[in-house]
Amino acid sequence: MTVAPYRPEPATARRRGGVLRVVAPTDAAPLDPSCAPASAAPFVRLHTRQLVTWQTARDVRDWQAVTPVPDLALEVPSTWNAGLGASHRSYVFHMRPGVRWDTPDRRPVTAHDVVRGFKRMCNPVRPSPSLAYFASTVRGLADFATAWAAEATHRAGDAATLAAYQNAHEIPGVFALDDETLVIELARPALDFVHMLALPAASAVPVEHDAFVPGSPEAAAHLRANGPYRVRRHRPGEWVELVRNPAWEPAADPYRRAEADRVELRLSDGAGRADAEPTDAPAMVPVAPAVGGLPAAEPVDGDGALGWALDPYLLLNLRDPVWADPRVRQAVALAVDKAAVADLYRRHRPGVPVRIAGSLIPPGNAGHDTADPYPTGDPARARELLASAGHADGTPLVLIHPHSGLGPEVAHACASDLTRAGLPTRAVGLADAAYTEALRAPATAGGWQLAVAARVPDWLEHNGRVFAQAMLQATPVPGGANHGGYAAPKVDALIERALDAPEPWRADAAWRAAAERAVADVAVVPILHRAPVAAPRRPDRVDGIAPLPPQGYAVDLTAARPGVDE
Repeated sequence: MTVAPYRPEPATARRRGGVLRVVAPTDAAPLDPSCAPASAAPFVRLHTRQLVTWQTARDVRDWQAVTPVPDLALEVPSTWNAGLGASHRSYVFHMRPGVRWDTPDRRPVTAHDVVRGFKRMCNPVRPSPSLAYFASTVRGLADFATAWAAEATHRAGDAATLAAYQNAHEIPGVFALDDETLVIELARPALDFVHMLALPAASAVPVEHDAFVPGSPEAAAHLRANGPYRVRRHRPGEWVELVRNPAWEPAADPYRRAEADRVELRLSDGAGRADAEPTDAPAMVPVAPAVGGLPAAEPVDGDGALGWALDPYLLLNLRDPVWADPRVRQAVALAVDKAAVADLYRRHRPGVPVRIAGSLIPPGNAGHDTADPYPTGDPARARELLASAGHADGTPLVLIHPHSGLGPEVAHACASDLTRAGLPTRAVGLADAAYTEALRAPATAGGWQLAVAARVPDWLEHNGRVFAQAMLQATPVPGGANHGGYAAPKVDALIERALDAPEPWRADAAWRAAAERAVADVAVVPILHRAPVAAPRRPDRVDGIAPLPPQGYAVDLTAARPGVDE
């Protein structure tokens, strides 16, 4: 079924053109899509395209707001159009004509480019943060990724070596029948597979990218675009300038526009406070890893909204021996005064609903539950547990946090709570890029035992895996958000049960059970659930602001229309 795209009416008669200036987190810059986190999707979609995408909408009660629509594909495969096999494991995509690369010959985007994108997300140098989703779903992709990682341990990590391996090996479940036809075979049916295909990791990738190491500054400087904009200039960590892509044809792209002549992203690494960002920035897009959202944001439909966030929570680096005794972990869960953190959010983010969290999965997401095994703020009980565990004060624990958003306030509040309960803790702030790297590779990032973090859903339907699988599953495949190294066979078994479930209600029950067991085990400490937030409808001198609900209600930057002097 083909869905008509959402086209908001212009608020004024301003003409097309001008420069759209946006403040963007460093980690969300539109760099190599193979390495981009899901939170970067609003920026990556400026210059890339995937098999499916999202359309803008303001009311998430409208099913069109949360259902993927065809992008590079002519149709979303289904049993009705013969694109989905009876076993629900085989998807056939037919490529949309007229989509071209920003190359001298304006070469068409083919099914082979999508295959290359799936391979490149598995690269061992900078694997996609979304890799775990695909590895547990697409036939043969996990083996492809682990074999490439094993090969890389005794091979150089240069672009030529990486490209040679990539092009000499195949993913059994991802192949092109010809330039216009792509087949993806799953290891098992997945209720959310089409949603995963809208992530940056599933972008088509041209052969020119083989000349560069994924995620490197060189790759960022030589990106080839198939979306409405192309990167013209880029200074890593500072700014990105995008201009209209002359190879982009509006008739071949139903869900993107190119209202501005130029898009300038000023990158912020969080070293300056988000509250201090200039108020004349035309769009502020809420993305991780900032804790607490953005001051320019407003809530989306409060209690009735899909996609509440786990924001913030405490992450325990379980590789550290300090957490070997479960009573020490339980003391952490009891020490944190969640009500005080909620008051902090209400003061700094007035009008954005928050709830004290006891469960890992927030409201408006598959598998949510209201159970709370650890009441908020009980330092006396925490001290009792530490005494029974024989825990003695030693070197203060290190609690890392991002500089952006409310990260510093939350971290210092939690550090004070833990110290009062008998766990001396020191809060250490990091620029967002350094913070993200510390979470990605805790074994090599230095001695931190705790982190303040946030988790925003990567899509809104059938999305239990974006919390429970990403944050809890022990897997040899890189990626995901299990930054603390949690490993529990019973939780992994529940995750597998959820992934195998043919009906949503069965999957939800398994996600709920996995999350409950992990919270009881103190894999993480949920603190608050936060309602989704979106940028204001009408920032100064910008029209056409419309949110993309499944991308964290971020602004569709392709449709934003900056003021142009007549």
